[in-house]
Amino acid sequence: MINIPRPRKRRRIGCRPQFQSFGPHGPNCNKEIINLKIEEYESIRLMDLKNLDQSACAELMGIGRSTFQRIYKEARGKIADSIVNGKRLIIETEDFDHPGGKGHCHRHFQDNNQDN
Repeated sequence: MINIPRPRKRRRIGCRPQFQSFGPHGPNCNKEIINLKIEEYESIRLMDLKNLDQSACAELMGIGRSTFQRIYKEARGKIADSIVNGKRLIIETEDFDHPGGKGHCHRHFQDNNQDN
């Protein structure tokens, strides 16, 4: 049997992050970079900032609860590694940016003026 990769399910993202880079500064800081996927960012935004439960977060993102749980766990691990080990954290958004500039949303984003 041939293993054909399934296309990745589209995840709905409520808004672009205002800032995409976080981390230590200075000559002695760790130079390693951790890349946080946009869906990982969204899971943190919904769960920790908006205080929604996993079912509500999964519904807003258009994914199953177990998928949300996996994404959220991965995001928390990356953020912990960044904070504890002084690594720079970059939120990857290039696949989602709209060529029209800020304020416009790509197919995965809702309007930036909406707050979910």
